[in-house]
Amino acid sequence: MQERPEAWTEAMIRQIEAGEHDFQEFKGRGFILEGGRISSQFIALLSKQLSAFANASGGRLFLGVDDDGRIDGGVPMDLKGGGVRAWLEDIIPDAVEPTLRGFNVFEVRRGGPDSLIDEGCAVYVIDIPASAEAPHMAGDRRYYLRIAGKSRPMGHVHIQDILRRTRHPEVHVARVGPYGKPELDESDPRGLRIFICLQAFIANRGTRLARHVGVEIEVPRMLVSGAARERTLAAGDVQLTQRPGAYLFFRYHPTPLFPGQEIQYCRVWVGLHARNLDILHSGAVLRWRVYADDAAPTVMTTELGQYHVVRRAMKTIDSRVRIGRRKGRVVRRGPTPEGDGGQSGSDSPST
Repeated sequence: MQERPEAWTEAMIRQIEAGEHDFQEFKGRGFILEGGRISSQFIALLSKQLSAFANASGGRLFLGVDDDGRIDGGVPMDLKGGGVRAWLEDIIPDAVEPTLRGFNVFEVRRGGPDSLIDEGCAVYVIDIPASAEAPHMAGDRRYYLRIAGKSRPMGHVHIQDILRRTRHPEVHVARVGPYGKPELDESDPRGLRIFICLQAFIANRGTRLARHVGVEIEVPRMLVSGAARERTLAAGDVQLTQRPGAYLFFRYHPTPLFPGQEIQYCRVWVGLHARNLDILHSGAVLRWRVYADDAAPTVMTTELGQYHVVRRAMKTIDSRVRIGRRKGRVVRRGPTPEGDGGQSGSDSPST
């Protein structure tokens, strides 16, 4: 499907490639006119074209352009009281079943002395997007599809294929990035700890309203000290569960997410210290799972080392480790045999 312009001009119509394709159909003024009036068959014929485009990948129907792609004078604008464009906008939604939504009707009037559009006439461009409510039935109780540049009745296989189209919200983690400044804690006798907050945004990339959305963040246990855990849970609407080697934080979004909408969703804290640098150097990741209505969960991973603030914190801690060694102090890297870095209490880094 070609790019959809927000307006049409006669010059644009003249530049259209001749010939009918899966995404365009030319219909001369005789398609709509019969003896100077609107043809009694027009709505039935229009219905087939609307069904075919909406059931396929969308397209454009040009009224007032002949089969060779040449403007044939256009369609009289006064065929209906209130104008042809307003009339088309009224009849198109219910010309197929279920109702067609999201289409556009453009009225292209005479553009100058060399215009191919007659006085008092216009070319009408009906832009039909692919429909999330497909398949759409035409007025003759049949379903149509664009096949080899023509609107043809659909077979059973075609209908099954359309019914398998995505009918669920498409919600994803749009981006993740550091939020605020790192928090340094030098109260641990074993060395510096640095807490970093990551903020996630989610977006509805589809055409369906997402009524129920939840996100689960899986964090390696070695990156979640008691202090980091408390910071994440401080929001009050985050639930915590555990699985071997990881903490899982879950937040449910209380309101629907509209198509195209992007929102700040949640924040999670990680704690960096000398005992978990090895896992960071090996490419530690956070795993984000998004649940939206009955759609299959979408998953995204975030490698912590991609963020400058994390790399800088790692260098700072590494530097402290080297200084401690030069002074003869023992600084442990990695988990202790007990699995918690040797620290007890709620602030202990967990594995």
